[in-house]
Amino acid sequence: MNPQFTSEDEAALRETLKRCSPSTIEKAVEFRKTGNPELVGDVVIGIIERFVEPDKRDLLKNPPDSLVIIEDLSLDSLTMVEIVLAVEDAIGTTIAEDEVQKLKTLGDIKNFIREKVSQ
Repeated sequence: MNPQFTSEDEAALRETLKRCSPSTIEKAVEFRKTGNPELVGDVVIGIIERFVEPDKRDLLKNPPDSLVIIEDLSLDSLTMVEIVLAVEDAIGTTIAEDEVQKLKTLGDIKNFIREKVSQ
């Protein structure tokens, strides 16, 4: 249990992620309460799904780690910034711009975030 994650923090997180699926929101809240790194991949995919055009969302159902975020999902750099900000809020950490530039595939992102939350 994370005593620093207050009910106010939870309300703010729910507001930030309100356009994500209910499942993504619940997993993000659970992650922030427990710190369970196994939840991170689902949270990240859920956040990405919120920003992806509907015709590309099927690519996020059981996606391979080799999925190239910008090319395969047709995301632009501004959308990537929005995704990074949402992920930062969801997992309670910051991601530097130079770190973001190294993240090309879904696997890169999931591994990076898992490492980040394990520190």
